[in-house]
Amino acid sequence: MNGKFIISILSEDKKGLLNQITSVFNKKNYEIESLCVARTDIRNIVMITVEAILPSTDLQNTLFKLERFIEVYRADAHCAKAHSLRKVAFFRVSKEIMTSHSWSLIQKYGASITGVFEDSLLLEKTGTDADIQELYNKLDGSHLLSFCKTTLVLEESMSTMEGLF
Repeated sequence: MNGKFIISILSEDKKGLLNQITSVFNKKNYEIESLCVARTDIRNIVMITVEAILPSTDLQNTLFKLERFIEVYRADAHCAKAHSLRKVAFFRVSKEIMTSHSWSLIQKYGASITGVFEDSLLLEKTGTDADIQELYNKLDGSHLLSFCKTTLVLEESMSTMEGLF
């Protein structure tokens, strides 16, 4: 049975590594929902976070394949359902949406205005996929101009770095 997993990869920052990592998922036709590369406080070390859907029976083999790359120090996986995963979403909406009803909607869902442009506003919302989807459904329509959701980093992923160096 397929499950959603958060895979944290700690590696050297080398050109072409991201292509190698995604090829592990592409060869098996596993769906990658999000991908994030973030620098760490250790020089030339990055944390790559992959949110992917794959069979739980293939998880250990996938981690093994990832750790076989010379640049990869460690790869860990966590079941997405076992964690309250928080993401950040950005909504660009037309200024015409700013009625009293819409303003109360934005406040109700804990979104904040982070940018004001000539014809639009940029809203930011932090929350789970369900929280973000609920606000998206409320804003969806002619006033929603664009939408983007970031990937995530688990707190448990940070413990991956402990004792590495």
